Amino acid sequence: VEERMAARDVDYYTRLHNLTELAVLDEHSLLSALRYRYDASLIYTNVGEILIALNPFRPLTIYGPASQLAYKHAPEGDGGGQQEVPHIYAVARRVYSDMRTVGRDQVCVISGESGAGKTESSKFLIRQIMELCRSPTYGSNGLESKIVQVNPFDP
Repeated sequence: VEERMAARDVDYYTRLHNLTELAVLDEHSLLSALRYRYDASLIYTNVGEILIALNPFRPLTIYGPASQLAYKHAPEGDGGGQQEVPHIYAVARRVYSDMRTVGRDQVCVISGESGAGKTESSKFLIRQIMELCRSPTYGSNGLESKIVQVNPFDP
């Protein structure tokens, strides 16, 4: 019985991309969901508009050109319960799209303890924004060259 419950929990939590949809939203539920997702190599989880990233401490294949392309063109959800799989590239697309739509600067806060992966997350975010700058969908606006001028690390 416990094995069936554990398998059901794993299936539930790996399909639940936004933890605001938990039936009970408390510390235990959040940490349990994050643990199940992390154990399934799902390092990104949304809580509302906040993206939680857990450092996997190993290389992952979710950052290559195929992922960049997929998140460049992916819809943010159909409003009918379809959830986009959380990813730093989805945050980049949302920020870039909002900047272009609203016409104002956007802010991303990347926070965490030493060794948590803040620098790597920043690189992935900037790399995807630069990719979006090159996209015919969004059009070139000179932002890519501005990022290259002020960027302290190689994206």
